[in-house]
Amino acid sequence: MEKHTLEVLALRDRVILGNNKLNGAFEQIKLLAHDSEAWSQAMERWSKANERLSSLCTQLKLSEYETCLYLNEKGEKIKKCLEPGDALGCRVCPSSRNYPAEELMALPGPNAPRVKQPEFVPGQTEFLEKLGEE
Repeated sequence: MEKHTLEVLALRDRVILGNNKLNGAFEQIKLLAHDSEAWSQAMERWSKANERLSSLCTQLKLSEYETCLYLNEKGEKIKKCLEPGDALGCRVCPSSRNYPAEELMALPGPNAPRVKQPEFVPGQTEFLEKLGEE
């Protein structure tokens, strides 16, 4: 792994913390009524915080830190860029490698083999087949 100064590593940790805080804040904002003044104010603060975090990430890149924020000591990713469901992944990333595109390309496509679902109710398959007949 690359060696970085303590200042760069502190900045990296600050960006990681910012990613986590912004994702947590967004989860709380989603609970507010979207037509409320509280939601508008929270989104404004959240957007400004995203801009500040993006600026910190740019500083990190300028400090020659171009690695995923979530690699362990063996260089393996410990957190995905694309979170499942409605969860947000990383807000910013200094990596020169396009991990989100790699994760996206690794997702199963529409032609991926489908796993046969177990029959939970005896006769369910036959019923559903007959239901589709005219």
